[in-house]
Amino acid sequence: MEWLVEIGDLCLQTLGWLVGLAIVFAILARFMPCNRGMYWWTDPRGAVTDLLYWFVMPLLLRVCRTVVLGVALAILFGGEPPGFRELTALPLWVQCILVLLIQDVYLYWMHRLFHSHWLWAFHAVHHSSRVLDWVSAARFHLVNNLLSFVVADVGVMLLGFSPESVIVMTPFNLIYSAMVHANLNWTFGPLRFVFASPVFHRWHHAVEEKGMNRNFAPTFPILDVIFGTFHMPAGELPHDFGNGERDYPEDFVSQFFQPFLGRPEPESPPESNEV
Repeated sequence: MEWLVEIGDLCLQTLGWLVGLAIVFAILARFMPCNRGMYWWTDPRGAVTDLLYWFVMPLLLRVCRTVVLGVALAILFGGEPPGFRELTALPLWVQCILVLLIQDVYLYWMHRLFHSHWLWAFHAVHHSSRVLDWVSAARFHLVNNLLSFVVADVGVMLLGFSPESVIVMTPFNLIYSAMVHANLNWTFGPLRFVFASPVFHRWHHAVEEKGMNRNFAPTFPILDVIFGTFHMPAGELPHDFGNGERDYPEDFVSQFFQPFLGRPEPESPPESNEV
């Protein structure tokens, strides 16, 4: 019965986060919207789907992290913790910064890989939100979550970072991901190349051709600047969002099976040095 208690606690935590984030972003979007009238509750069917992702995925990911970490430790270290004591001896705040930097580089390239022909079908789930708002942050296919976020977390622990460094970063990652998906007109001005903003990431979700396959970095857009995928034209805002498939299923169960049915492939990421 302990697992039921754990599930209940996790659901209550998720509910608390949802209520808090809903209040904060509703107020902010009221005064600083990127796209006026685009709020998550204006698409009831999409909202239900997004909320299911918020409740179901944390449960699945907790199990997946445990299993993947256990298997990796058994294969690589004979079931013992990694022996890199130098990293765990670092102050926790230093570990957290290093974990953020390492994971951002990994997630940038994994994100680009998911925009390639053979993995796009899974990532198209995340891009299926036509009403893009903060709740869309959780809409990821399980395969996408496994290869991106589970591997990122397990990877840094296998490098020798403490589990606490991953746990401490979880609230930051949750809030930051919700923020960059929120309907806000923030660009961060001169810091736009340093920290990902809502406008930066909304261009990534735009169906406009000039914004497609750009802005892959989760936190630090300097990676996009370096590798030629940065796109945030001054004075312009994206307006239309989605994965380009108007008949794409909107419910949670159908979206899980959709990648296995075969869909049209996206264009290859454009070569660009625009900054």
